[in-house]
Amino acid sequence: MVVEDEPIVRMGLRYMINWENLNVCWKAEASNGEEALRILDREDIHIVMTDIRMPGVDGLALADEIKKRNDAVAVIFLSSYDNFPYVKEAIRLGAVNYLHKPTMDEREVVETLQKAVGQLERTVRCQPPHLAEEKLNAFLLSLLDRYTYPSRILVPELTEEPYHSKGVWLTAFRVRDDAASGVDEIDSMRFLSVRYMIDEYTSRDWGGFVFHRNHREIIWLAPAAARTGAEGKEAREACVDKLRQRVFVLLNVPLVISSSSVYARLDQIPDAYLEAQMNCPADQQFHSLHVRLAKEFVDRHLLEDVSLAKVAGEIAISPSYLSRIFLKEVGESFSDYVIRNKTEYSKKLLRETNLKVYEIAEKLGYMNPHYFSKLFKERVGMTPLEYRNQ
Repeated sequence: MVVEDEPIVRMGLRYMINWENLNVCWKAEASNGEEALRILDREDIHIVMTDIRMPGVDGLALADEIKKRNDAVAVIFLSSYDNFPYVKEAIRLGAVNYLHKPTMDEREVVETLQKAVGQLERTVRCQPPHLAEEKLNAFLLSLLDRYTYPSRILVPELTEEPYHSKGVWLTAFRVRDDAASGVDEIDSMRFLSVRYMIDEYTSRDWGGFVFHRNHREIIWLAPAAARTGAEGKEAREACVDKLRQRVFVLLNVPLVISSSSVYARLDQIPDAYLEAQMNCPADQQFHSLHVRLAKEFVDRHLLEDVSLAKVAGEIAISPSYLSRIFLKEVGESFSDYVIRNKTEYSKKLLRETNLKVYEIAEKLGYMNPHYFSKLFKERVGMTPLEYRNQ
């Protein structure tokens, strides 16, 4: 990813060298640090080439945040200023190189990228579990929605026993709102602790896969029969209740928990997830009834032009009230939720069909394919055609 507020510099870098010859894919570009961080949240980026002086989050702050998230990312700095303090800070942050924009040439950029690739080849070999975990989490999330459900199961264990003969069920967990500290860093550490404890307990006592959605919700996808041979509704409820007590006793974290019944086929996982969401007890719901009904309506009518006013009318509340409670409970605005879901489905269509971009736009309810492409690039970091061709 190249982060540079001057479009002409981004264009110059893109066409200055042959990226493919270096085994480097120009995957995304951003005009500022904030945009770059949003792209990093959803894309697997290995090399970041960033200007130092930018409005808002500058290159040094961006590199510092990148290193906190994933120290393996290779960072290359660009600057119009041959400034020693900048060079010193770049060295502290472990930058691959500090390129002086007015004097850099093709040879210097190529050598710097070759150095970054060499550095990555050495470090990535040491970190396959981390990278594999991210990819596994993304795949498991795709199983939860019928619009993103994959054409091929990439995890062989899911096609084998005991999933094949006994079926699957799932449980969704959230830290109760009244347990939140209000300090993002503390809440993030608490979420990770809960997630790892659930993973450890379930992998030892029952089996299955534990993954998360945006570090807000933990999902446990499990076979209907435990490793011990236990099965049935009572056994499942006892397991979940024991897990709830263990997390509370050891971490002092109360959980909101909701489970589905058993489904015979893997392609029914979206139904299991929806059931778990709708079955949450009234006194400890993940979301209020109106938010749950709004999400269900969006999920069932994703291929239509879904507006806040239309959904509010369907569930008989005012649009302004729905907008307020949706943002508070889901963690993103209603429009962002709709666009994110439409984008994920469009990525599936781009991967698995030969539909043209304008046909995909129409299928998703966008009559203007240019608007659809703009939304797609904002969220994915590349155009629909670039995504299909990568």
